[in-house]
Amino acid sequence: MTAESHDNAELPTSPESLPPVEPPSAKFIVQLFVVPGLIVATIVGVWLLFGKLASAEQDWQALLADMKSSNEHRRGRGAMGLAQALAIDQNRKLEGPRLTTNPQVAQELSAFLADTLKSSSQEPVVIDQQAFLTRTLGLLDVPEAVLPVLREGMKETHDREVRKNAVAAVATIAFRARERGEPLTDASILEELAAVSRDQDSLLRSLAALSLGFFPLELSDQSLSVLLEDADLNTRANAAVAFTRHKSLKAVPVLKDVLKAASSLKQAVPSGDAGPIAATNAMKAIGELAPLLDESTRSEITRDVTTISTDYPEPRVRLDAAQTLMKFRAKPEESSLHSPLE
Repeated sequence: MTAESHDNAELPTSPESLPPVEPPSAKFIVQLFVVPGLIVATIVGVWLLFGKLASAEQDWQALLADMKSSNEHRRGRGAMGLAQALAIDQNRKLEGPRLTTNPQVAQELSAFLADTLKSSSQEPVVIDQQAFLTRTLGLLDVPEAVLPVLREGMKETHDREVRKNAVAAVATIAFRARERGEPLTDASILEELAAVSRDQDSLLRSLAALSLGFFPLELSDQSLSVLLEDADLNTRANAAVAFTRHKSLKAVPVLKDVLKAASSLKQAVPSGDAGPIAATNAMKAIGELAPLLDESTRSEITRDVTTISTDYPEPRVRLDAAQTLMKFRAKPEESSLHSPLE
């Protein structure tokens, strides 16, 4: 065989003998470009997040200095920047040093609020600053540093907005502590919350009931029991929810009353009325207790919640009622069918 014939033997004799040429699949393109791109984006995102958090950790002193400035614009920027940094830190899931548990941050902010609360000025700018600081302290998880000044902020010598924010801040701190399995037991805070629970302002009483619900029941039972008979509907409902949070049936009669009133409502309520909120809170609370209730109580509540699910004027409340019915229609555990009411 000649060299020429040898070369020809190695070449395909027809196009049909060539391997088929196919366009790249979508899966191949994703593997080649998109997946590596997502990996790189994730790495960059994590790097930027840690950089931002580290920056916040380093810059809080500058932000606090801005908050103390005599310049109104610097004060505003500093306050907003620090609040945002704390909120971001409170919401992140990653491990590592946290701004919200930094003792120095808590001490500095608490001392700053304590100084502002010494002012007797009723100027809106002063009240706004006091209210903002009390709200911001609710983002911190250093109870030993922030609770004393929040206790001061709850006293009746201060503006209603400041007191409201102080009680709400205690509630959020107590909630997170309870979620961590480290419930607050501070006697002085409980004493002040008990005082707020007797205030003439129904909003403050309602917030006090909410906050007390996150403390151990043996420490808050007495105050919450009084609030179960409060003249204000929302306060009664919040106190009832507080007992429910501890799986106590003590508040079932109040919850039944709230649901009975809601089931008889046929017309829309005025804006700001506490009825819809109280009804929703009562249904969520009684839904958590469903397995613990006896058959007679379950039947009565089921009738009222069914009516709410079809007739209540507000769609959102009807939806909440439908979700509560699902819990009541689930078969209760045999061990809890005859649990007595407390």
